[in-house]
Amino acid sequence: MKFSILLRKELKEMLSVTTIATMFLMVFVLIFAGKAMSKAVDDVKKDANSITICDQDKTEFTKMMLDVMSKMEDIDVNKVDIQSDDYTKELKDSDYKSVVIIPKGFTEQVKKREVATVKFAQRMTSIATFSNISTGSQIALQMLQKGIKSTIYAEEQLDQKAIKQLEDPIKLEEYTVVSDKQDQVASGTVMSIMQSQSMLIPIIMFLLIMYSSQMIMGAISTEKLDKTLETLLSSPVSRLSVISAKMLSAAIVAALQAAVYMFGMNKMMDGITGGMTNDKNYDEILKNLGLTMNVGDYILVGAQMFMTILIVLSVSIILGALAKDAKSAQTLQLPIMLLAMVPYFVTMFIDVKTASPVIKYVTMAIPFTHSFIANQNVMFGDYTTYFIGLAYQFVLLCVCMFLALRLFMSDKIFTLTLGGKKKKSGGLFGKKETTYED
Repeated sequence: MKFSILLRKELKEMLSVTTIATMFLMVFVLIFAGKAMSKAVDDVKKDANSITICDQDKTEFTKMMLDVMSKMEDIDVNKVDIQSDDYTKELKDSDYKSVVIIPKGFTEQVKKREVATVKFAQRMTSIATFSNISTGSQIALQMLQKGIKSTIYAEEQLDQKAIKQLEDPIKLEEYTVVSDKQDQVASGTVMSIMQSQSMLIPIIMFLLIMYSSQMIMGAISTEKLDKTLETLLSSPVSRLSVISAKMLSAAIVAALQAAVYMFGMNKMMDGITGGMTNDKNYDEILKNLGLTMNVGDYILVGAQMFMTILIVLSVSIILGALAKDAKSAQTLQLPIMLLAMVPYFVTMFIDVKTASPVIKYVTMAIPFTHSFIANQNVMFGDYTTYFIGLAYQFVLLCVCMFLALRLFMSDKIFTLTLGGKKKKSGGLFGKKETTYED
């Protein structure tokens, strides 16, 4: 009997209104993230069997090959005309994501039973996992192999060389285009390098958000419950100085922790990818494509990260003041964690800027998103998106800081709680004591 009473008591304390609301919020966030991933996968499936191709050889053989490909049920062939080898200009003017070029002399190579060369140019605008799959070179290679094999099979007689040619009929000469630069390198290679190097910034950003919010919420809620905050604010020190000192100290400690973790993770990633860069000078490739960051770029990314931390700290002050006990303080941190998880996972898999309007605007409305994609915006030269995001964060910071200062400057910081109403009850020795219940 006593056990059941204790169990009901503990469940009542743990399953508060705030806890239940947070659980529903988590489900909503996960459903939204799942919808975003599902839409990205649908787009990949939709574009996976389409190919944009330019026939510069213009022979009967290439015509026949393209006709065979067009008749295949699972392939959608889009024929275009590419005039030059300046794929940066051609892809920009035509707004194609990628294009396969059948160069002059292709048919001659096939007739000689040689491995024919086909060029593949792809425009890269993001390092998100699903952003380049639908137009990948391997898909183009498979489609071309189907077309050329079907055409060779249609010949009346196949000699030994033709049979051997069917094993590996073509090879791709790949080009990657980034902004106004291009280089002869596979986009998949560039993506793997970029993801291994750039994955540190989102991880560090996530850690910064969690550490800074945890520290400031813990400080405010603990001092409020221990009555030390009341003593501090009644001392001859301005409340603005108190709140500024708390926010700045939390920001410094969070930045220090982030720097330590970033150094450690960077060494770990060097150990993982160290053996992958022996064959080619990948640093030179990234430099040619403009995918390296200089001091100015790091300053821009750091400015947006610092703006995010200030927003987190101002919101954490408000949430910490709403806590009525240590358990509720931990629960109130979950909304910040969930809002950080959404852009962290979504930007990892999809390019938010090209997503559906609902996913795009909802994700962009979360201020943390702009810090997660800051390095991509800077590297790919999308400064418009960067500065719009920075301005949006600044406006939101002003609103959050205004609310935090209003709360901190008033006496409501001592009495305001979330989900708690005062209840008079008899305490020990018949004395009245005030508690909170949900």
